[in-house]
Amino acid sequence: MTGGRLLGDGRYRLDGRLGNGGMGHVWLAYDRKLDRPVAVKLLAMDRMRQRNRRVALTEDMRARFEKEWQSMARIQSPYVAAIHDRGEDRGQVYLVMEYVDGKSLDGYMGHGSSLTLEQTVRWSVQVCEGLADASDVDVVHRDIKPANIMINERGNAKVVDFGLARLLDMSETHSAGATWQYAAPERWQRSPGDHLSDLYSLGCVMYEMLTGNPPFASRDADFLEVGRMHLRHNPAPPLNIRQGIPEKLSQLVMKLLAKKPEQRPQHARAVIRLIRQVEHTPDAGTDGPGQLEPVGKPHVNTDYVERIREAEQRIRRLLADNGEYHSSVIEARSTLAELTGESGDSRGAADQYETLGEDCKRLFGPTDPRALNAFAAMARWIASPA
Repeated sequence: MTGGRLLGDGRYRLDGRLGNGGMGHVWLAYDRKLDRPVAVKLLAMDRMRQRNRRVALTEDMRARFEKEWQSMARIQSPYVAAIHDRGEDRGQVYLVMEYVDGKSLDGYMGHGSSLTLEQTVRWSVQVCEGLADASDVDVVHRDIKPANIMINERGNAKVVDFGLARLLDMSETHSAGATWQYAAPERWQRSPGDHLSDLYSLGCVMYEMLTGNPPFASRDADFLEVGRMHLRHNPAPPLNIRQGIPEKLSQLVMKLLAKKPEQRPQHARAVIRLIRQVEHTPDAGTDGPGQLEPVGKPHVNTDYVERIREAEQRIRRLLADNGEYHSSVIEARSTLAELTGESGDSRGAADQYETLGEDCKRLFGPTDPRALNAFAAMARWIASPA
């Protein structure tokens, strides 16, 4: 299928391919009726056809697709990409979804790169909100992973591809790739999974947010070996992997990674309450900025959340307008690192300054003052008690 093609009796125009995956191709499209961009996912229905030994879609397949589409469309959440429409064109089934202008969580972490505490808390809570809203209408995702969590231009998380794993019956196919790095033990035992399986997968994602890698090996490891570890091994607690992680947050991740579903938190909203325990708000009744408890321990000061989000948005705008070389971009990145440290995440500030220093060294040379200043700031935050 090529760009410019029309679907839905001419309503949707395919403008450009956004990506490929095990569930099909995603296109940026234009809704000519409502004058808005949308995302169109052309579903990989070949497995269903082959398993049923059919060349074309059967009535049973169409009925199943319609049922799953209706389930996905019931979800009403600011943290879930909405499903607008569905259709079939020349035997190709497609879904029309809300277009999320941003990039997936994959682009922010992994391969050893972790997130700041504020980002981890913000995006984990938002994903939980989406999972809770889906659970309210009895919809399970079954494929929570970084690639299915989009971060929009406002810095908020949106979960995509709800229900598609069930639609394509992926529980019967151990496909290679990142998906199975985040699958619950019961999924490896060919169970279709439920909302508790989604929470286990969220635990895997949060583990990677905090440490830079999934709980079991790397994303490129052999998937059968990964499955054996999901079934039989317990990962090291995040706090043992990387300094500066709140103990309560590390403990929560380990609870989410419990092998038995009944030993995990039983609802996404319960997880939200536990995540919030690492947030601390200064006492408004004191003079000045107030006191934080516990002093000297990693936390997220809620007074900084909006300022951090605004700083992230400013960096994105400056990068788009000026490029990474520009002094305004470097200054904005330094500001974000300082805000991160002041919010209670000295490790996150040090990591951001280290990345900035490496970028300045690459762009301007190892002895450039901008690189040296960034590394000096990194050392300062490493030495900071909080």
